[in-house]
Amino acid sequence: MGAVRRRPLLSVVLFCALLAGCDHHSSNRSAPPTSRTGGSTATTATPTPPPSNLHDASFNSAQDGWGLTDEPCPAPAAAGRCAVVWKTTDGGTSWTRLAQLDVPTGGAAGTDVVDALRFADSEHGWLYDRDLFATFNGGKRWQRVDLGNPVVALGVAGSQAFALVGDCASGAGNCNGPMKVAEGTVSTGRWRFAGVGADLPFTDSGSVIVNGTSVYAQIGAIFLARTGTERWERRTLPCPRPMAAPITDGDGLVAACLPAIPGGPAELQTSSDGGRSWAVVWHYNFPTALTSLVVTGSTAVVGVDSGDVMRTTDNGLHFTTVLHPGADPALQFTDADHGVVTGGPAGGRQLFSTADGGATWRSLAPPH
Repeated sequence: MGAVRRRPLLSVVLFCALLAGCDHHSSNRSAPPTSRTGGSTATTATPTPPPSNLHDASFNSAQDGWGLTDEPCPAPAAAGRCAVVWKTTDGGTSWTRLAQLDVPTGGAAGTDVVDALRFADSEHGWLYDRDLFATFNGGKRWQRVDLGNPVVALGVAGSQAFALVGDCASGAGNCNGPMKVAEGTVSTGRWRFAGVGADLPFTDSGSVIVNGTSVYAQIGAIFLARTGTERWERRTLPCPRPMAAPITDGDGLVAACLPAIPGGPAELQTSSDGGRSWAVVWHYNFPTALTSLVVTGSTAVVGVDSGDVMRTTDNGLHFTTVLHPGADPALQFTDADHGVVTGGPAGGRQLFSTADGGATWRSLAPPH
């Protein structure tokens, strides 16, 4: 899965081809091992389906995906709602219940919470937020992984997983130490903390960005790249307030530079050298702040804070609203054509899919 929600997607000739023409706390100690852009053609948005108790969805292909919902916690757990994991093999048309965990979902107080999921393949996956759980049998059984609190982002590149781990108590921004970067082996579940050669901020937000075999981490104004020698080095962001993402089905990065003043224009920049240099592609005044971004070979799709999904195919000259999934739209594409978006409040998010690069969307019945 390509994009990470809140942060988380070329010489002139290259970025013109990309966007359809020109006229786009570090530590070396080991953690304990664990066992097992846009046209003006109007598009009719799909009506919003009935409310659900969905928190997150993760797709590895157009057909294979997993969902995280909640339901009353099983006895003898305390009153509340606990995480339930589901799987689909038909693009979200139907869902199979896999497991319920004795751990609350997002929105619960305390430091024992999960609200997001990610799968590397059909057998290996993670639930995370204020806590981290791993599965090695496709989601039927889960075990706690003690990396720290919270796990704010997680991504997968081949046989390795990467996570950003804070040192924070309950409450947003209540952090006592710097962020750390953890590296794990998918098949064994063993993790270690990496030395990144930079002083990382005390924060509970950040993103892991995966573009093929290339891995990046954005923590505030710090942008890190993992080199071919498995070392991390600092790269340069194009602006103070970027939302960085991979180019889906392509080689490179994009960064949406968010306006310093509400209502100002957002600026899209691209990099073909792993964040060493950037080039401006377009500027656009969005009605509200961006929440997510996907750029493919010829299209840019963005989620905005008003709950809309907007799309461009003409280098950002025009954006068309193609869907209203609800609050905090989170886009995730598996290739240039196929993607999903979730939107709405935590525990009540709606799920939609596209098979034509975001031009049209269909509502999917949430796991139930």
